Amino acid sequence: MRQPIRLRTIMAALLVGASAIPNLGNELNMLGGFLNFYRVVVALLAVLTLILFRGEIRLSGRRSFLFWMGFLFVWLAYAGVLMVGSPYTDSERGIREIFSLLCGLFCFYILSNLKLTKDEIELVLRFLFFVLTALVLLGFGEIITGKHLSSSMYSDPNQKITWRTNLYTATGFSYNINDYSALITLMLPVTLGRFRIRLRRFFIDPGWFLVASVVLINRINDANICNAAILVGVFAFAIFRAKADRRKQGMLAMAALAVLVFLIIFTIVRGSGSDDLFARVMNLIEKSEEGKGSLQARMLIYRDGFSGAWVSGLLGLGPGGFYRYYSENPSGSNFVDPHSLFLEILSQYGVLIFAGFVLLLIYLFRKMRMLYRGGTNAAVCNWGEMGMIWILVYSVVTFASSSYLQNSFHWTLLALICLMFETAREEKAVAEPEREPGREPEKQSIDLCIYKESRDELS
Repeated sequence: MRQPIRLRTIMAALLVGASAIPNLGNELNMLGGFLNFYRVVVALLAVLTLILFRGEIRLSGRRSFLFWMGFLFVWLAYAGVLMVGSPYTDSERGIREIFSLLCGLFCFYILSNLKLTKDEIELVLRFLFFVLTALVLLGFGEIITGKHLSSSMYSDPNQKITWRTNLYTATGFSYNINDYSALITLMLPVTLGRFRIRLRRFFIDPGWFLVASVVLINRINDANICNAAILVGVFAFAIFRAKADRRKQGMLAMAALAVLVFLIIFTIVRGSGSDDLFARVMNLIEKSEEGKGSLQARMLIYRDGFSGAWVSGLLGLGPGGFYRYYSENPSGSNFVDPHSLFLEILSQYGVLIFAGFVLLLIYLFRKMRMLYRGGTNAAVCNWGEMGMIWILVYSVVTFASSSYLQNSFHWTLLALICLMFETAREEKAVAEPEREPGREPEKQSIDLCIYKESRDELS
């Protein structure tokens, strides 16, 4: 059944928007927070997709979707077994995590069935750019006024006053500053070198203004891991473009300029604490040598997290198990959350689920590298470049939040990367004429792939 182009585009855009804005304040926060705006929208879109396609799951030839959906189905089944069989599971947190995994499965199911065209995907990416811009503006509004939404930790009457370090930081639609910074940082690769505005003979790339803005917000929020993730993304972008452009000076100059901007912001702008970045780094190092400070605490929780995984026999503590285990067996860090998605998966769901997750990320990275190196046009090559940067940034930014599994946007992001690869592969198969027997396919260089279209067409 073929659906109208507008409907499937709206459905994909709604999924992206709900993933980026999971809470509409506290206006839609039902069943004690188990159902929020994001989970309700994902469930409704999944039902709508099921109705439109009469229950048919169209995964023929779409291996990346098949792998991820199969993996998430196994993950959910294993989570159910641990929920019943593990003595360490926490019922409330565990149910939230299972909801998150189920929504992740629905995200892949929805996008796998929408069959968006290349132009429709570009429209969804532009909508994502718009949502990121709106979130950044909201963040600056919070920083300037000190006022926050009802879903923010600053509006939580039960929140300890010691956590409220500085009202003039940004939480957006998230609960705390780290979750908000992680979200806008993870959305940022969609801006890199993609949307350019032509002014007579010159091109202006508004994406770099957003990059600088997110760096500034992260600095004010003291979300330095997020800024480290942005540095990784910017350098990856410079390297990819330098490989494709014989005139490497421009890309190297851009990378040097990015470092300079980072240093200026870090030196001049103070975070939510009272020290500038360099003073704080020195303070962290000194405290770490004394066995104190947040850096030392992170090292301790990472060490203890592996111990928790070992206690479970590498089978996993179970959904919400990390929190319960370290509430009953306090870590030397005094943390009860893993502060790393990878450690969260390893400690709670065991080595097999962890290995499957990492292997699928590597699989996606290789598929996006294939698009980057051999796409049929500049837009497709740009998808490959963006997908690789997204996965690199994702691998770093998941260390920012205290607990990451329940965050919503990353599941839609991974499903969107699958959609870009599968759409590009299918359109190439349709456009590519059948080869004569014994004839080798023509090889295509990276620089031709990325630059064979005009600058006007790219913009």
